[in-house]
Amino acid sequence: MMRLLVLFAFVGFASALTIPELATQLGATELVKLVTQAGLADTLSSKGPFTVFGPTNDAFAKLPKSVLDLLMKNKQLLIEVLKYHVVSGSVYSSQLTNELTAPSLAPLSATAFVNIRFNIYNGGKLITADGSPVVLANQNASNGVIHVVNRVMWPLPFLNVPGLITREQAQFSTLLTAVEKANLVATLSGGPFTVFAPTNAAFAKIPADVLNKLLANITALTDVLTYHVISGTFWSASLSDGETPKTVEGKTVKISINAGKVSVNNANVQEADISVTNGVIHVIDTVLLPPSFNINSL
Repeated sequence: MMRLLVLFAFVGFASALTIPELATQLGATELVKLVTQAGLADTLSSKGPFTVFGPTNDAFAKLPKSVLDLLMKNKQLLIEVLKYHVVSGSVYSSQLTNELTAPSLAPLSATAFVNIRFNIYNGGKLITADGSPVVLANQNASNGVIHVVNRVMWPLPFLNVPGLITREQAQFSTLLTAVEKANLVATLSGGPFTVFAPTNAAFAKIPADVLNKLLANITALTDVLTYHVISGTFWSASLSDGETPKTVEGKTVKISINAGKVSVNNANVQEADISVTNGVIHVIDTVLLPPSFNINSL
């Protein structure tokens, strides 16, 4: 069990307030409004207990207007999104471990629920739920506990790394071809992994004849692909400027953060924090090449 640091409030006596009442007191009024609109207020005021990862008002304000409008119009989707922020039982930060997954109340099928992945970084200074940092933990209600998070979590259809790039072939068809040619589908179904995934446009920066040679050279292709993979789940909130994580290929990449924009070596992160069942994907605009790798000598 990890030690709680100053960020995380002392677990004391349960409040007399229910979860919706406590959320209101904590300032998460948008969450309470949506919970009421979804018809979940009575459930979250019942005996429970429940653990709620409650987004701040600012977290909801960060959502695109089109997404908010969709949630307003689609009650079933709103219910599923809100249920993805709830776990049965009272779960305190001291009970969380890195890479732990726990079922939310959001249904995945008739018999299963969508898991939330928890990660712990910097000796417990940062805890994330599905990549969303916990900014205030262990707030006791009469029927459970609230952990305040600064990003709305979204119950995407859960797929593993190969499943996601297969589904998104419009963006990743070249990457999928490369993974299949290198016989890495089974490997990338394990993990957990952090994958920096080059788009088709990223591969298109490589001259066609050179790319064809790379795809035909399984050893070189494997080196290049595994240079895009880090063991463990590293959401964008956990990345820091100048860090050099080791890749599965064996060499390191350099993370740079400037004015909120993240790059990996010479590649820019175009979309971060795509949740998959075995880690996270960050979309990049340039193919990464291991140091001393000469792509033109293939």
